[in-house]
Amino acid sequence: MAMAHPPGTNPPGLRRQLGGFDATTVGIGSMIGAGVFVVFAPAAASAGSWLPLAVAIAGFVAYCNAAASAQLAAVHPHSGGTYIYGRRQLGPWPGFIAGWSFVTGKIASCAAMALTFGLYAAPGLRPPQPSRRWSP
Repeated sequence: MAMAHPPGTNPPGLRRQLGGFDATTVGIGSMIGAGVFVVFAPAAASAGSWLPLAVAIAGFVAYCNAAASAQLAAVHPHSGGTYIYGRRQLGPWPGFIAGWSFVTGKIASCAAMALTFGLYAAPGLRPPQPSRRWSP
């Protein structure tokens, strides 16, 4: 049921209360996501005793990415601020390519998270492996 407002008044709108720190925190949280559960074991095996430094560097890169996205959102406070910036700075066609590259990356990220969830939800269930038999 919708709330009635007195005639001549505007319904209350949403207030922008998130600051740069909040947006950065949200960005870092979404970047970490399920990747930490999937990639950590192979990364630990590869990095060996350098693992703490590797994690620190990855955290710094994630922070820089999130801070840049938060600053773009603050400068362009419209839906799709990052895309607007890309179009204005790169031009229409390169901005279009950059935007769709970002969307493609997000789709791949969602697929990785779905795979991670599937591996945790049903650890014994593996996809069928193709036959390796060679036939002339």
